[in-house]
Amino acid sequence: MTLANIEAPVDPAAARRLILALDAAPMPIDDPALDAALGLRIAEVEGRLNTLALLDRYGVQRFDQGDLSYAVVRSFYRAIGPELRRRPAPRLLDLGSGYGRFGFYGALRHDLMVHGLELVAERAAEAARAAEALGLMGLSFETGDMLAVAWRPAEVYCMMNSVLPDLLPPVLARLEAEARERRIVVASVSTSNRAFAAAGWLREIPTTVEGPAARELRLWEST
Repeated sequence: MTLANIEAPVDPAAARRLILALDAAPMPIDDPALDAALGLRIAEVEGRLNTLALLDRYGVQRFDQGDLSYAVVRSFYRAIGPELRRRPAPRLLDLGSGYGRFGFYGALRHDLMVHGLELVAERAAEAARAAEALGLMGLSFETGDMLAVAWRPAEVYCMMNSVLPDLLPPVLARLEAEARERRIVVASVSTSNRAFAAAGWLREIPTTVEGPAARELRLWEST
């Protein structure tokens, strides 16, 4: 099976069938093709962005387009399968959501309520447009600096290396404050893992992560 011979979604039901097919099959995912099938015009939006203008607008923040591959997204949702069975329909907050790949996959595959918080306004607007076009009422996006704006309450937080290492301490402090209200799960990759490993209020959740995410994707829960 290839992505080319799966029907392109024109409505939420067709989009859901597409994601379910990709989730069930041990096959590589063509990221640009799946973006296009979900109605995401990433190349078009990125082509209109100017690096110097972004630097002037966001300064020291990490503003590069850093959406992880759908293979990592698929691995993430398989890894949190036990969490989804333990606590059905948890709310998910994607911190640094980019074009929303985690949100689209979770909304279509698991009917999750997902909110994406993205620094670059054009990316958040494009993700919101595509979600609305698919009729995904539980998927939303907003523009904002995660260090400054209010967070929507959630039980699962995606923190996929979207903040520079020296800006991680205030993010961890905010996550710890959320954990005082309820048990939370945090997913991270790359350099963020070191910060979470050193946090005394978190413990790692043993997981078997498959594919390209195996060396980087880790899950944590508040104690």
